[in-house]
Amino acid sequence: MKNLVRIACLMLVFVMVCVVFVGCNQTEETDNLVIYNWADYIYDYEDDFKAYYRQMTGKNVEITYVTFDTNETMLTKITKGDSNVDVICPSEYAIQQLMEKDLLVPLNYANEAEFTKGINFVDGANYQHNYSKLDANVINKINDAFGAVTNKITGKTEAMLDYMVPYMYGTLGILYNRYAFIDAGIISVNEDGSYDATAMNQANWGVLFNDNGKGELLSDSLTNSILMKDSIRDSYAATVFYLLESGVLDELVVENTSSEYYGKPYSEIPAGVLINMVDENLIEACKVALSQQKQELFGYEVDFGKDDLLVGNAIVDLAWSGDALYAFEESWNDDLNDGEGDYELAYYVPHTTGNIWFDGWVVPKGYNPKNLDAIKLFINFMNNPYSSAANMYAIGYTSAVDPNAIMADQDALGYLAEGYAVYGYATDDDGNLLPVDKCDFANIEEFNDYFFYMVDPVDNSNWRYPFMFADEENSNFPRNINTLGVMRDFGDKNKDVVVMWNYVRSAAVSSWQLLLWTVVVVGVTIGVIALIRVIILKRRKNVIINK
Repeated sequence: MKNLVRIACLMLVFVMVCVVFVGCNQTEETDNLVIYNWADYIYDYEDDFKAYYRQMTGKNVEITYVTFDTNETMLTKITKGDSNVDVICPSEYAIQQLMEKDLLVPLNYANEAEFTKGINFVDGANYQHNYSKLDANVINKINDAFGAVTNKITGKTEAMLDYMVPYMYGTLGILYNRYAFIDAGIISVNEDGSYDATAMNQANWGVLFNDNGKGELLSDSLTNSILMKDSIRDSYAATVFYLLESGVLDELVVENTSSEYYGKPYSEIPAGVLINMVDENLIEACKVALSQQKQELFGYEVDFGKDDLLVGNAIVDLAWSGDALYAFEESWNDDLNDGEGDYELAYYVPHTTGNIWFDGWVVPKGYNPKNLDAIKLFINFMNNPYSSAANMYAIGYTSAVDPNAIMADQDALGYLAEGYAVYGYATDDDGNLLPVDKCDFANIEEFNDYFFYMVDPVDNSNWRYPFMFADEENSNFPRNINTLGVMRDFGDKNKDVVVMWNYVRSAAVSSWQLLLWTVVVVGVTIGVIALIRVIILKRRKNVIINK
């Protein structure tokens, strides 16, 4: 009997161990995803995406998020194979380079069946493909600018949008201190409170060169108060636009015999084509203009232009739209506008010509095939209206998702309304709705007018959504989206532009500036040597005394 009890107990223990063992081997499966993106270029998405991924696949996903600071840094790592990443977010010209080097795999996002093929759904019935939510204007502009790209390895020519899924976009323009411009006479205020920006609209890109559009000084106030973006491509584009407006290009003709524009003045070439031309005489003209510009500059910047404008070090800066919108919203000053408060900074997109750019998700050939479900679902997730709204709120740039899709989505619109303190949406730290006098917008209609439809009173353009009013001739300087060009990769000529830029940034210094810096360096050096000698003498004296 005792043996039977003992055997029964052993069997029970064995069964329990088996149950535990089986349970341990039935842990939930976890997939992985490695994202390579710009720093500060996405909202706090991780919990939302993990919940979405679990709903779609029944699996967990672990995310590794790696950042880069420039397209060039990213290109170097991907080209050399130094980064094992699954999905990247480059700019369009960098995507062109990656396609030419045969370093990307096609996504075919426009084809839902092709894109989702192979994904192991457990809730496929609730999957919503978000390609149709992309702004058609964005799709068309990328197609117009790049069309098909030729793979230099295979010789195949394929559409960029078969490889790229648009994410965010923005424009290049001028961030300026509105009240400083009023004091300088560059803009004025009419009796009815409206703005007269005739002088600024005549200057256009000349504002950055303190040129009134006629080769004359725009304002003494701008001298030593202009910031230029420390970016080769952006500065090149702005300078080409300025040269076109100022008439310099009327006298220069294309000397490249292989160009379809051979023999024609540069001024007859469409702006979208012109900013992608890197002929020797055009580069030289940019070098001259940028060298002359240096006497008007406060300096070059990448991230701190807003701060310099707010503290008064400078009053104008070459800027990207997302940074400019962030700066604008941070520049509220209660003391302005006769004590009623106003935004001190504003963003100006010149009406004659301009640059619009696009960033998008791509998949490198070095991706981990095991992570393909996570890659595709992440890309699709980023194009739902809620994620798009959250991204715009977090980083300031414009989502490639159609604004009408965002306005029609109550969760997306509610997220923005709460963040922007709209009455009926905004809450305090305890979750209670804020009273109307504590909110920035009295209702959702007022907020929509601001966020989606806001047209700047000075230049009659929509900063966030330049497509929305592209064809409305609501001023003497109508916006037309065709005036906004997209910059392609410069290819082998990129090194010539780099050489020009390096000359401007360093060698193109006037003699008196060079003499001044020489005197400063010599003075500091002499001072340091003298200080070291004093310290050495004191130590020797102390040693002698102690002896």
